[in-house]
Amino acid sequence: MKFDKIKDKIKDLKLIGKGWRGNVYRGIYEGKDLAFKVASDPQFIPNIQKEGKILKIVNKEGIGGRLFLTGEDFIAYDFIEGKPLNEVINEKNGRIIISKLLKQARILDKSGINKEELHRPYKNVLVDKNLNVYLIDFERARMGKNIQNVNQFLQYILNEGYKYLPPFDKNKLIELAKEYKKNKTEENFKKILGLLGIED
Repeated sequence: MKFDKIKDKIKDLKLIGKGWRGNVYRGIYEGKDLAFKVASDPQFIPNIQKEGKILKIVNKEGIGGRLFLTGEDFIAYDFIEGKPLNEVINEKNGRIIISKLLKQARILDKSGINKEELHRPYKNVLVDKNLNVYLIDFERARMGKNIQNVNQFLQYILNEGYKYLPPFDKNKLIELAKEYKKNKTEENFKKILGLLGIED
């Protein structure tokens, strides 16, 4: 099934985002408020299909927009009523948001999926009014070895996110990040949480 085949059945269809590989629409389909990510060119269909496969995996861990439908050249998932991270995060809510993102990064590490771009999570993270966080845009994600979600997100914390956390020793965090990179154990991850003042 291609997007063009169901387009007429989608109510209030609107283009809400344009990307290099895909365009994102919002609309009501079968009574559900959905986001539709459609390949912008046939050459990008494999990227969209791969994103659908990865969403199926991460959805089981409560990560990402919940996948509703996959087609030949599109995927559809629950529309997320949220704003990009950089528009929401501040000194009052930063600790909560960073804590949730760091824990989702850990889940991805354990799942063997590298999200990519977590060192600059400005637009590929949405935050809703209840401070729930959603990782979006898994089209560049990959499965395999050298999974670095936690370490990528720690780069963001060192460069910018530290402003939203209680004071901590940056050199110690770099040291703990190196330990975790070598050995991604729960114990090493908990050391990172402890240093940042985040509850397990």
